[in-house]
Amino acid sequence: MWKKDLWSMAMTRRNFLQVVTGTVSAALCGLWWLAKKAVPRKFIKAVRCKNYPGPVKALEDIDKVGKWSG
Repeated sequence: MWKKDLWSMAMTRRNFLQVVTGTVSAALCGLWWLAKKAVPRKFIKAVRCKNYPGPVKALEDIDKVGKWSG
């Protein structure tokens, strides 16, 4: 009975390889996730407008208090 308990606790070659492959695959997935996060994102340059989009007030109208000012 004692030998059977020790034999069931022993790590076989197949069990060792399963543990190693599981550990390596988990480490690779973690590294891939970190590398994916660290890569700079693509960006698109904004196109400059040729004219200002909206009404442009004259300089004397700037000093007036607007209806939305507190």
